[in-house]
Amino acid sequence: MSDGANMSLITGAGQGIGKETAKRLARQGISVGLLDINLENAKLVEEEIRNDGGSAIAVACDVGSRKSVENALALVESHFGATPLLLVNNAGVGGPFHRVDEVSDEEWEWIMNTNLRSVFLFTRYLLPKMKQAGYGRIVNIASVQGQFGASRSSTYVASKHGMIGYTKAIAAEWGHEGITCNAICPGYVDTAMGIKSPEITDYFRKVLEKTPVKRIGLPTEIAAMAAFLVGPESGYINGATITMDGGITAHVGIT
Repeated sequence: MSDGANMSLITGAGQGIGKETAKRLARQGISVGLLDINLENAKLVEEEIRNDGGSAIAVACDVGSRKSVENALALVESHFGATPLLLVNNAGVGGPFHRVDEVSDEEWEWIMNTNLRSVFLFTRYLLPKMKQAGYGRIVNIASVQGQFGASRSSTYVASKHGMIGYTKAIAAEWGHEGITCNAICPGYVDTAMGIKSPEITDYFRKVLEKTPVKRIGLPTEIAAMAAFLVGPESGYINGATITMDGGITAHVGIT
């Protein structure tokens, strides 16, 4: 197996789920490319991983820009001396939260570029290299809002539905090459983009009342699933949508 099987790329690695996933993979001996538009945050994660004995490099990247993505990937490949074969597409943005008729062109493009186009750009770049190695793992961090509609979140909902559909298409096309692609759909998680946004505080309280486990998720819990899905023992899981929401969608959904 290629050395790249012990090397990973994580987008949005400067905080939240991306940060915890990077730390977990590093503890498992996997080198981590930390890509984030906020280089300062990514460097703090790099320092934390290195202080813990792991291998990591922080690189600034606008994940919605092809040029920025290609430049960032080239830097990571040069640093590690090989192409990472483990990819976690985690970068994402949620709001502002508007009605459909209030969404601007700029808002639509920003959310779609960050949440969905980024997945396309990274996946397209790495798939031929994964095929050459005969091995690859792709994990897309989607959302439970990729499984139903939600008011005042049309662009975000559309991007996450698109991510899940794209996951299934990749799985169908590339599974025979030793490449798997799966999506994780978190519910509300204790991150800056999760419950800490003041714009969704009242909405979150209503959601928590309907959550069977009566608590929010932890980024370490999502990271644990991502780490399993990029590992060698997950090879028969392909095209799956794994919901991690405390039972919200299994119970009554979010209305």
